Amino acid sequence: MMRKLLSRTLLTLALLHSFVSAEQLRTYFGTSKSAGIYTATFDTATGTLSPITLAAASDFPGFLAIHPNQQFLYSTNAEFDKPNTGGVAAFRIHHDGSLSLLNQQPTIGKGACHLSIDATGQSVIAVNYASGSVAAFKINTDHSLTPATSTHQHTGSGEHPKRQDGPHPHSAFVHPNNQYVYVPDLGIDKVMIYSLDPAQGTLTPAGLADVPGDSQGPRHMKFSKDGKHAYVLNELSLSVATYSVNPGNGQLGHIETISVFTEGNQQEIDTMSCAEIRIHPNGKWIYASIRDLEGQGRDTLSTFERAQDGTLRLIANTPASVHFPRNFNIDPTGQWLIAAGQRSSTLAIFSIDQTTGALALKRTDIPFEGQPTCVVFLSNRPR
Repeated sequence: MMRKLLSRTLLTLALLHSFVSAEQLRTYFGTSKSAGIYTATFDTATGTLSPITLAAASDFPGFLAIHPNQQFLYSTNAEFDKPNTGGVAAFRIHHDGSLSLLNQQPTIGKGACHLSIDATGQSVIAVNYASGSVAAFKINTDHSLTPATSTHQHTGSGEHPKRQDGPHPHSAFVHPNNQYVYVPDLGIDKVMIYSLDPAQGTLTPAGLADVPGDSQGPRHMKFSKDGKHAYVLNELSLSVATYSVNPGNGQLGHIETISVFTEGNQQEIDTMSCAEIRIHPNGKWIYASIRDLEGQGRDTLSTFERAQDGTLRLIANTPASVHFPRNFNIDPTGQWLIAAGQRSSTLAIFSIDQTTGALALKRTDIPFEGQPTCVVFLSNRPR
């Protein structure tokens, strides 16, 4: 009798823990060739999405970022095949998940493709891929955006005849110490470094880091939680470069560069390209997405194990189960990964093994209206 009672008690506690730890996370999707920004809720207990609905009409909201207070969302706005188009937009997040536009500002360039918010929530930094420039904006007290307060034009070119004819900054990331901004420039094989004054919304050139090798094409990057290491995903060479970070002056020191493919699974560089890189919340694993440019079903998610010294070991290549995974994200609990297929107009959901970091496909062919290009989650922290 005591054994049965104990078993029932343990089962009740397990179910209660599951209920308490489960979250309904508001999720937003940036898009191209769609009506705007879309939203759904994600259940971390079951790994399922609610029906996906339009949160706000917007033109080409390709990349999204959430304000630290979780009450505002910012997006890029750019149509790449039109001249002089590049912008950022500010939205208020409502309790039902809908968004209302606060304002928009031009990025003083063409092809705005990425933006970040500093840790204090005072500045937004955006990059213009097509025109090769970076711009910073102050966030007003009502969380709308001022006109650009700082702009910088990159110069130079690289070895690739088509992709590196000039500067093409692809992203901007704020270091965890909030003192420096790093801009991987695919067109010139460099990571440009800027000092950040978040209160003034200004960027000051502070150096650069070369990406060793020819036609690497640095695209996105992430920092370890302690800020000691940076990981740069090279779109053209299908590799990840690891750097040490000098917290005093922001400079990067190259440690190693490794392929995104396991031995025996090498791919033709000219027919594949890397897209997104993410670090698991526990800091133990790093994931990267690789896109099949020819649509032959080779789209992949790579899993790396991160050592204490910051170096990486590639442990798996997993089919992405979407075509052209331009973006993916890991939910704040670290249990799930959502991959967005830009060309298949579908989503796929993977569970993450909490011991090994391995990905297991749970749901695929989730239909999406238009082309999903970015996935972000609201945190359920008190606001």
